[in-house]
Amino acid sequence: MTEKHYDLHKLLEEIKSTEGLPENISTEAQLWDEIMKKETFLMPEQLFPLIKEIHGKVYPKDTEISPLATEFSVQRSDTKEITSIRADITVLVNKSDIYHFECEIENDGTMVMRMFEYDVHIALSYSQVEDDKTETGQSSGRVMKLKFPYSAVLYLQDNGNTPNELKCQILFQDGGRYEYKIPVLKVQSYTLDDIRERHLCVLIPFLPLRFRKRMPPAKKNCSVTKEELTSFYEEIILLLKEEVAVGYLSKRNQKAIISLLNKSLIRVFYKNEKLLKEVIGMTEPILELEFEKYEKIIDEKLKKLVMLEQEMREKDEELSERNKQLTEKDEELSERNKQLTEKDEELSERNKQLTEKDEELSERTRELTEKDEELSEKTRELTEKDKELRERTRELTEMDKQLSVRDKELHEKEAEIAELRRKLAEAEKYNNG
Repeated sequence: MTEKHYDLHKLLEEIKSTEGLPENISTEAQLWDEIMKKETFLMPEQLFPLIKEIHGKVYPKDTEISPLATEFSVQRSDTKEITSIRADITVLVNKSDIYHFECEIENDGTMVMRMFEYDVHIALSYSQVEDDKTETGQSSGRVMKLKFPYSAVLYLQDNGNTPNELKCQILFQDGGRYEYKIPVLKVQSYTLDDIRERHLCVLIPFLPLRFRKRMPPAKKNCSVTKEELTSFYEEIILLLKEEVAVGYLSKRNQKAIISLLNKSLIRVFYKNEKLLKEVIGMTEPILELEFEKYEKIIDEKLKKLVMLEQEMREKDEELSERNKQLTEKDEELSERNKQLTEKDEELSERNKQLTEKDEELSERTRELTEKDEELSEKTRELTEKDKELRERTRELTEMDKQLSVRDKELHEKEAEIAELRRKLAEAEKYNNG
Protein backbone atom coordinates (compact mmCIF):
# COMPACT_ATOMS: atom_id res chain seq x y z
CA MET A 1 0.00 0.00 0.00
CA THR A 2 1.82 3.11 -1.13
CA GLU A 3 -0.83 5.76 -0.39
CA LYS A 4 -2.88 6.52 2.71
CA HIS A 5 -6.41 5.18 2.92
CA TYR A 6 -9.37 6.98 4.35
CA ASP A 7 -12.21 5.22 2.51
CA LEU A 8 -12.73 1.87 4.32
CA HIS A 9 -14.84 0.39 1.53
CA LYS A 10 -12.22 1.33 -1.08
CA LEU A 11 -9.46 -0.11 1.10
CA LEU A 12 -11.37 -3.40 1.55
CA GLU A 13 -11.90 -3.71 -2.18
CA GLU A 14 -8.25 -3.01 -2.89
CA ILE A 15 -7.12 -5.64 -0.36
CA LYS A 16 -9.48 -8.23 -1.83
CA SER A 17 -8.36 -7.46 -5.39
CA THR A 18 -4.72 -8.11 -4.44
CA GLU A 19 -5.71 -11.16 -2.31
CA GLY A 20 -4.22 -9.46 0.72
CA LEU A 21 -0.76 -9.25 -0.81
CA PRO A 22 1.40 -6.10 -0.87
CA GLU A 23 2.54 -4.49 -4.09
CA ASN A 24 5.22 -6.34 -6.09
CA ILE A 25 4.35 -9.66 -4.43
CA SER A 26 2.25 -12.11 -6.43
CA THR A 27 2.14 -15.24 -4.24
CA GLU A 28 1.78 -16.03 -0.58
CA ALA A 29 5.09 -17.93 -0.57
CA GLN A 30 6.82 -14.74 -1.72
CA LEU A 31 5.19 -12.84 1.13
CA TRP A 32 6.57 -15.15 3.84
CA ASP A 33 9.98 -15.18 2.17
CA GLU A 34 10.00 -11.39 2.00
CA ILE A 35 9.01 -11.08 5.65
CA MET A 36 11.87 -13.34 6.70
CA LYS A 37 14.34 -11.56 4.40
CA LYS A 38 13.35 -8.14 5.73
CA GLU A 39 13.74 -9.28 9.31
CA THR A 40 17.15 -10.71 8.47
CA PHE A 41 18.27 -7.61 6.63
CA LEU A 42 16.93 -5.04 9.11
CA MET A 43 17.61 -6.88 12.37
CA PRO A 44 20.01 -9.81 11.83
CA GLU A 45 20.78 -9.89 15.56
CA GLN A 46 17.21 -11.18 16.11
CA LEU A 47 18.36 -14.47 14.54
CA PHE A 48 20.59 -15.24 17.54
CA PRO A 49 17.67 -16.47 19.72
CA LEU A 50 16.50 -18.57 16.74
CA ILE A 51 19.99 -20.05 16.31
CA LYS A 52 20.09 -20.86 20.03
CA GLU A 53 16.62 -22.44 19.89
CA ILE A 54 17.42 -24.67 16.88
CA HIS A 55 21.14 -25.38 17.14
CA GLY A 56 21.84 -24.65 20.81
CA LYS A 57 24.68 -22.28 19.94
CA VAL A 58 25.07 -19.08 21.96
CA TYR A 59 27.12 -16.11 20.74
CA PRO A 60 28.29 -13.01 22.66
CA LYS A 61 26.03 -9.98 22.32
CA ASP A 62 28.22 -8.01 19.90
CA THR A 63 29.04 -10.94 17.59
CA GLU A 64 29.15 -9.89 13.94
CA ILE A 65 26.34 -11.26 11.76
CA SER A 66 25.74 -10.40 8.11
CA PRO A 67 23.51 -11.69 5.28
CA LEU A 68 25.12 -13.63 2.41
CA ALA A 69 24.18 -14.10 -1.23
CA THR A 70 21.40 -16.66 -1.67
CA GLU A 71 21.31 -17.19 -5.44
CA PHE A 72 23.40 -19.92 -7.09
CA SER A 73 23.92 -20.87 -10.74
CA VAL A 74 23.09 -24.46 -11.69
CA GLN A 75 23.64 -26.34 -14.95
CA ARG A 76 20.84 -28.82 -15.59
CA SER A 77 22.19 -32.25 -16.56
CA ASP A 78 19.48 -32.91 -19.16
CA THR A 79 19.43 -29.61 -21.07
CA LYS A 80 22.83 -28.15 -20.01
CA GLU A 81 20.90 -24.92 -19.43
CA ILE A 82 22.27 -22.56 -16.78
CA THR A 83 19.54 -21.65 -14.29
CA SER A 84 19.45 -20.16 -10.82
CA ILE A 85 18.27 -21.48 -7.49
CA ARG A 86 17.60 -19.14 -4.61
CA ALA A 87 17.76 -20.03 -0.93
CA ASP A 88 15.68 -18.01 1.56
CA ILE A 89 18.19 -16.90 4.18
CA THR A 90 21.94 -17.40 4.62
CA VAL A 91 23.98 -15.45 7.15
CA LEU A 92 27.60 -15.45 8.27
CA VAL A 93 28.16 -15.33 12.04
CA ASN A 94 31.46 -14.46 13.69
CA LYS A 95 33.18 -14.60 10.26
CA SER A 96 33.23 -18.40 10.48
CA ASP A 97 29.78 -20.00 10.90
CA ILE A 98 27.24 -20.04 8.06
CA TYR A 99 23.53 -20.51 8.83
CA HIS A 100 20.85 -21.36 6.29
CA PHE A 101 17.10 -21.06 6.94
CA GLU A 102 14.16 -21.93 4.70
CA CYS A 103 10.56 -20.91 5.39
CA GLU A 104 7.88 -23.35 4.22
CA ILE A 105 4.11 -23.30 4.62
CA GLU A 106 3.68 -27.08 4.84
CA ASN A 107 5.68 -30.27 4.39
CA ASP A 108 5.48 -31.59 0.82
CA GLY A 109 8.02 -34.43 1.15
CA THR A 110 10.63 -32.90 -1.20
CA MET A 111 12.17 -30.36 1.13
CA VAL A 112 15.11 -32.50 2.27
CA MET A 113 16.41 -32.77 -1.31
CA ARG A 114 16.07 -29.03 -1.87
CA MET A 115 17.91 -28.38 1.40
CA PHE A 116 20.71 -30.71 0.34
CA GLU A 117 20.98 -28.94 -3.03
CA TYR A 118 21.10 -25.52 -1.34
CA ASP A 119 23.66 -26.68 1.23
CA VAL A 120 25.94 -28.23 -1.40
CA HIS A 121 26.00 -24.95 -3.34
CA ILE A 122 26.62 -22.96 -0.16
CA ALA A 123 29.49 -25.29 0.77
CA LEU A 124 30.96 -25.00 -2.74
CA SER A 125 30.62 -21.21 -2.75
CA TYR A 126 32.56 -20.85 0.48
CA SER A 127 34.97 -23.79 0.12
CA GLN A 128 38.54 -23.41 1.34
CA VAL A 129 41.84 -25.05 0.47
CA GLU A 130 43.73 -25.89 3.65
CA ASP A 131 46.60 -28.03 4.89
CA ASP A 132 45.45 -31.58 5.56
CA LYS A 133 46.75 -32.92 8.86
CA THR A 134 47.36 -36.56 9.72
CA GLU A 135 46.48 -38.04 13.13
CA THR A 136 50.00 -37.20 14.29
CA GLY A 137 49.60 -33.56 13.23
CA GLN A 138 51.83 -33.85 10.18
CA SER A 139 50.84 -32.05 6.98
CA SER A 140 49.83 -34.41 4.18
CA GLY A 141 49.38 -31.69 1.55
CA ARG A 142 46.73 -29.18 0.54
CA VAL A 143 43.11 -30.30 0.25
CA MET A 144 39.80 -28.57 -0.57
CA LYS A 145 37.37 -28.62 2.37
CA LEU A 146 33.60 -28.22 2.00
CA LYS A 147 31.95 -26.97 5.16
CA PHE A 148 28.18 -27.41 5.15
CA PRO A 149 26.10 -24.67 6.84
CA TYR A 150 24.02 -24.99 9.99
CA SER A 151 20.65 -25.41 8.32
CA ALA A 152 17.03 -25.56 9.44
CA VAL A 153 13.51 -25.42 8.02
CA LEU A 154 10.85 -23.21 9.61
CA TYR A 155 7.42 -24.69 8.95
CA LEU A 156 4.93 -21.84 9.26
CA GLN A 157 1.90 -24.17 9.38
CA ASP A 158 1.50 -27.77 10.45
CA ASN A 159 -0.62 -29.94 8.18
CA GLY A 160 -0.31 -32.90 10.53
CA ASN A 161 2.54 -34.65 8.74
CA THR A 162 5.38 -32.25 9.58
CA PRO A 163 8.35 -34.30 10.88
CA ASN A 164 10.56 -33.26 13.75
CA GLU A 165 13.54 -33.39 11.43
CA LEU A 166 14.28 -33.95 7.75
CA LYS A 167 16.77 -36.62 6.80
CA CYS A 168 18.12 -38.68 3.94
CA GLN A 169 20.97 -41.15 3.57
CA ILE A 170 23.98 -40.40 1.40
CA LEU A 171 25.79 -43.48 0.09
CA PHE A 172 29.37 -43.21 -1.13
CA GLN A 173 31.14 -45.43 -3.68
CA ASP A 174 33.53 -46.81 -1.05
CA GLY A 175 30.61 -48.14 0.99
CA GLY A 176 30.54 -45.19 3.37
CA ARG A 177 27.15 -44.01 4.55
CA TYR A 178 26.16 -40.66 6.02
CA GLU A 179 22.77 -39.58 7.35
CA TYR A 180 22.09 -35.98 6.36
CA LYS A 181 19.78 -34.39 8.95
CA ILE A 182 18.06 -31.01 9.00
CA PRO A 183 16.32 -29.78 12.17
CA VAL A 184 12.76 -28.49 11.91
CA LEU A 185 11.09 -25.66 13.81
CA LYS A 186 7.28 -25.71 13.90
CA VAL A 187 6.35 -22.06 14.31
CA GLN A 188 2.75 -22.64 15.38
CA SER A 189 3.83 -24.88 18.26
CA TYR A 190 5.16 -21.78 20.07
CA THR A 191 2.87 -19.84 22.37
CA LEU A 192 3.30 -16.15 23.02
CA ASP A 193 4.73 -17.07 26.43
CA ASP A 194 7.30 -19.31 24.70
CA ILE A 195 8.25 -16.44 22.39
CA ARG A 196 8.49 -14.01 25.31
CA GLU A 197 10.60 -16.39 27.37
CA ARG A 198 12.99 -17.25 24.52
CA HIS A 199 12.98 -13.81 22.82
CA LEU A 200 11.89 -15.29 19.47
CA CYS A 201 10.44 -12.03 18.14
CA VAL A 202 11.48 -13.05 14.63
CA LEU A 203 8.57 -15.55 14.62
CA ILE A 204 5.88 -13.00 15.45
CA PRO A 205 4.89 -12.01 11.87
CA PHE A 206 4.05 -15.66 11.15
CA LEU A 207 1.80 -16.22 14.15
CA PRO A 208 -1.50 -15.13 12.48
CA LEU A 209 -1.29 -18.31 10.36
CA ARG A 210 -2.45 -20.28 13.43
CA PHE A 211 -5.96 -18.92 12.86
CA ARG A 212 -6.29 -20.57 9.45
CA LYS A 213 -7.36 -23.95 10.82
CA ARG A 214 -10.35 -22.24 12.33
CA MET A 215 -11.19 -20.36 9.15
CA PRO A 216 -12.40 -22.93 6.60
CA PRO A 217 -13.58 -21.70 3.18
CA ALA A 218 -17.21 -21.70 4.39
CA LYS A 219 -17.48 -18.36 6.25
CA LYS A 220 -20.22 -19.56 8.56
CA ASN A 221 -17.87 -22.10 10.13
CA CYS A 222 -15.25 -19.52 11.21
CA SER A 223 -14.72 -19.77 14.97
CA VAL A 224 -12.34 -16.81 15.32
CA THR A 225 -13.94 -13.83 17.08
CA LYS A 226 -13.10 -10.14 16.85
CA GLU A 227 -12.42 -10.09 20.57
CA GLU A 228 -9.97 -12.98 20.28
CA LEU A 229 -8.18 -11.32 17.37
CA THR A 230 -7.93 -8.00 19.21
CA SER A 231 -6.63 -9.72 22.35
CA PHE A 232 -4.05 -11.61 20.26
CA TYR A 233 -2.84 -8.39 18.64
CA GLU A 234 -2.71 -6.40 21.87
CA GLU A 235 -0.79 -9.17 23.61
CA ILE A 236 1.80 -9.13 20.82
CA ILE A 237 2.11 -5.33 21.06
CA LEU A 238 2.63 -5.69 24.83
CA LEU A 239 5.20 -8.45 24.30
CA LEU A 240 7.17 -6.27 21.88
CA LYS A 241 7.09 -3.33 24.29
CA GLU A 242 8.49 -5.60 27.01
CA GLU A 243 11.28 -6.74 24.68
CA VAL A 244 12.14 -3.08 24.02
CA ALA A 245 12.06 -2.31 27.74
CA VAL A 246 14.53 -5.08 28.65
CA GLY A 247 16.84 -4.26 25.74
CA TYR A 248 16.22 -7.26 23.50
CA LEU A 249 14.63 -5.15 20.77
CA SER A 250 15.09 -1.60 19.48
CA LYS A 251 12.10 0.68 18.91
CA ARG A 252 12.86 0.78 15.21
CA ASN A 253 12.81 -3.00 14.98
CA GLN A 254 9.66 -3.11 17.12
CA LYS A 255 7.89 -0.96 14.52
CA ALA A 256 9.29 -3.05 11.66
CA ILE A 257 7.99 -6.29 13.22
CA ILE A 258 4.55 -4.70 13.75
CA SER A 259 4.54 -3.59 10.11
CA LEU A 260 5.37 -7.13 8.96
CA LEU A 261 2.78 -8.56 11.36
CA ASN A 262 0.17 -6.30 9.78
CA LYS A 263 0.99 -7.66 6.32
CA SER A 264 0.55 -11.16 7.65
CA LEU A 265 -2.80 -10.35 9.30
CA ILE A 266 -4.16 -8.80 6.11
CA ARG A 267 -3.16 -11.85 4.07
CA VAL A 268 -4.67 -14.31 6.55
CA PHE A 269 -7.99 -12.48 6.98
CA TYR A 270 -8.52 -10.83 3.58
CA LYS A 271 -11.37 -13.25 2.72
CA ASN A 272 -13.26 -12.58 5.96
CA GLU A 273 -14.60 -9.01 5.75
CA LYS A 274 -15.67 -8.82 9.38
CA LEU A 275 -12.29 -9.83 10.74
CA LEU A 276 -10.47 -7.85 8.04
CA LYS A 277 -12.22 -4.69 9.24
CA GLU A 278 -11.02 -5.50 12.77
CA VAL A 279 -7.49 -5.91 11.45
CA ILE A 280 -7.67 -2.58 9.62
CA GLY A 281 -9.08 -0.93 12.71
CA MET A 282 -6.09 -2.14 14.72
CA THR A 283 -3.40 -1.53 12.11
CA GLU A 284 -4.52 1.44 9.93
CA PRO A 285 -2.79 4.15 12.04
CA ILE A 286 0.46 2.23 11.75
CA LEU A 287 -0.12 1.52 8.07
CA GLU A 288 -0.49 5.26 7.49
CA LEU A 289 2.38 6.51 9.65
CA GLU A 290 5.05 3.84 9.88
CA PHE A 291 4.38 1.19 7.29
CA GLU A 292 5.05 3.41 4.27
CA LYS A 293 8.21 4.86 5.73
CA TYR A 294 9.80 1.55 6.63
CA GLU A 295 8.45 -0.17 3.53
CA LYS A 296 10.33 2.34 1.37
CA ILE A 297 13.55 1.95 3.37
CA ILE A 298 13.31 -1.84 3.29
CA ASP A 299 12.56 -1.94 -0.43
CA GLU A 300 15.50 0.34 -1.21
CA LYS A 301 17.82 -1.81 0.87
CA LEU A 302 16.46 -4.98 -0.68
CA LYS A 303 17.10 -3.54 -4.15
CA LYS A 304 20.66 -2.83 -3.09
CA LEU A 305 20.90 -6.35 -1.72
CA VAL A 306 19.66 -7.76 -5.05
CA MET A 307 22.28 -5.69 -6.87
CA LEU A 308 24.94 -6.88 -4.45
CA GLU A 309 23.80 -10.47 -4.96
CA GLN A 310 24.04 -9.96 -8.74
CA GLU A 311 27.55 -8.56 -8.33
CA MET A 312 28.33 -11.47 -6.03
CA ARG A 313 27.10 -13.96 -8.65
CA GLU A 314 29.23 -12.28 -11.30
CA LYS A 315 32.20 -12.34 -8.95
CA ASP A 316 31.49 -16.00 -8.16
CA GLU A 317 31.41 -16.81 -11.89
CA GLU A 318 34.63 -14.86 -12.40
CA LEU A 319 36.15 -16.61 -9.39
CA SER A 320 34.98 -19.96 -10.74
CA GLU A 321 36.66 -19.21 -14.07
CA ARG A 322 39.79 -18.03 -12.27
CA ASN A 323 39.75 -21.20 -10.14
CA LYS A 324 39.38 -23.25 -13.31
CA GLN A 325 42.33 -21.44 -14.88
CA LEU A 326 44.27 -21.82 -11.63
CA THR A 327 43.52 -25.54 -11.60
CA GLU A 328 44.76 -25.82 -15.18
CA LYS A 329 47.85 -23.83 -14.25
CA ASP A 330 48.35 -26.07 -11.19
CA GLU A 331 48.09 -29.14 -13.41
CA GLU A 332 50.53 -27.58 -15.90
CA LEU A 333 52.85 -26.62 -13.05
CA SER A 334 52.54 -30.12 -11.63
CA GLU A 335 53.50 -31.56 -15.03
CA ARG A 336 56.36 -29.09 -15.31
CA ASN A 337 57.49 -30.00 -11.79
CA LYS A 338 57.30 -33.66 -12.74
CA GLN A 339 59.39 -33.00 -15.84
CA LEU A 340 61.79 -30.88 -13.77
CA THR A 341 62.08 -33.68 -11.22
CA GLU A 342 62.87 -36.12 -14.02
CA LYS A 343 65.42 -33.67 -15.43
CA ASP A 344 66.90 -33.23 -11.93
CA GLU A 345 67.17 -36.99 -11.58
CA GLU A 346 68.72 -37.22 -15.06
CA LEU A 347 71.11 -34.37 -14.22
CA SER A 348 71.97 -36.04 -10.93
CA GLU A 349 72.75 -39.25 -12.81
CA ARG A 350 74.81 -37.28 -15.34
CA ASN A 351 76.65 -35.53 -12.50
CA LYS A 352 77.32 -38.90 -10.92
CA GLN A 353 78.66 -40.21 -14.21
CA LEU A 354 80.69 -37.02 -14.68
CA THR A 355 82.16 -37.41 -11.20
CA GLU A 356 83.13 -40.97 -12.02
CA LYS A 357 84.64 -39.77 -15.32
CA ASP A 358 86.49 -37.02 -13.46
CA GLU A 359 87.91 -39.57 -11.03
CA GLU A 360 88.82 -41.84 -13.97
CA LEU A 361 90.40 -38.89 -15.79
CA SER A 362 92.27 -37.92 -12.68
CA GLU A 363 93.61 -41.47 -12.40
CA ARG A 364 94.50 -41.47 -16.09
CA THR A 365 96.19 -38.07 -15.67
CA ARG A 366 98.18 -39.39 -12.74
CA GLU A 367 99.21 -42.45 -14.79
CA LEU A 368 100.06 -40.18 -17.74
CA THR A 369 102.19 -38.01 -15.49
CA GLU A 370 104.04 -41.09 -14.33
CA LYS A 371 104.40 -42.21 -17.96
CA ASP A 372 105.65 -38.72 -18.88
CA GLU A 373 108.20 -38.88 -16.10
CA GLU A 374 109.19 -42.37 -17.22
CA LEU A 375 109.36 -41.20 -20.85
CA SER A 376 111.46 -38.22 -19.81
CA GLU A 377 113.87 -40.54 -18.03
CA LYS A 378 113.98 -42.84 -21.06
CA THR A 379 114.52 -39.84 -23.33
CA ARG A 380 117.38 -38.69 -21.15
CA GLU A 381 118.86 -42.16 -21.23
CA LEU A 382 118.32 -42.31 -24.99
CA THR A 383 120.06 -38.96 -25.37
CA GLU A 384 123.01 -40.25 -23.43
CA LYS A 385 122.99 -43.44 -25.52
CA ASP A 386 122.84 -41.33 -28.69
CA LYS A 387 125.75 -39.28 -27.45
CA GLU A 388 127.65 -42.45 -26.57
CA LEU A 389 126.71 -43.94 -29.97
CA ARG A 390 127.96 -40.86 -31.80
CA GLU A 391 131.22 -41.11 -29.85
CA ARG A 392 131.51 -44.76 -30.67
CA THR A 393 130.62 -44.02 -34.27
CA ARG A 394 133.34 -41.35 -34.36
CA GLU A 395 135.80 -43.77 -32.80
CA LEU A 396 134.70 -46.46 -35.29
CA THR A 397 135.12 -44.04 -38.17
CA GLU A 398 138.59 -43.22 -36.91
CA MET A 399 139.35 -46.87 -36.56
CA ASP A 400 138.00 -47.47 -40.10
CA LYS A 401 140.37 -44.82 -41.33
CA GLN A 402 143.26 -46.43 -39.49
CA LEU A 403 142.18 -49.84 -40.77
CA SER A 404 142.09 -48.49 -44.33
CA VAL A 405 145.64 -47.18 -43.89
CA ARG A 406 146.68 -50.50 -42.48
CA ASP A 407 144.96 -52.32 -45.35
CA LYS A 408 146.87 -50.14 -47.83
CA GLU A 409 150.07 -50.77 -46.01
CA LEU A 410 149.20 -54.50 -45.96
CA HIS A 411 148.60 -54.49 -49.74
CA GLU A 412 151.87 -52.75 -50.27
CA LYS A 413 153.61 -55.30 -48.05
CA GLU A 414 151.90 -58.12 -49.84
CA ALA A 415 153.03 -56.61 -53.16
CA GLU A 416 156.59 -56.34 -51.86
CA ILE A 417 156.44 -59.94 -50.64
CA ALA A 418 155.12 -61.06 -54.01
CA GLU A 419 157.90 -59.18 -55.72
CA LEU A 420 160.45 -60.69 -53.35
CA ARG A 421 159.04 -64.16 -53.98
CA ARG A 422 159.22 -63.59 -57.71
CA LYS A 423 162.82 -62.42 -57.45
CA LEU A 424 163.55 -65.35 -55.15
CA ALA A 425 162.04 -67.72 -57.65
CA GLU A 426 164.07 -66.23 -60.43
CA ALA A 427 167.13 -66.46 -58.27
CA GLU A 428 166.47 -70.07 -57.47
CA LYS A 429 165.87 -70.75 -61.13
CA TYR A 430 169.06 -69.03 -62.01
CA ASN A 431 171.02 -70.90 -59.45
CA ASN A 432 169.61 -74.20 -60.55
CA GLY A 433 170.16 -73.47 -64.15
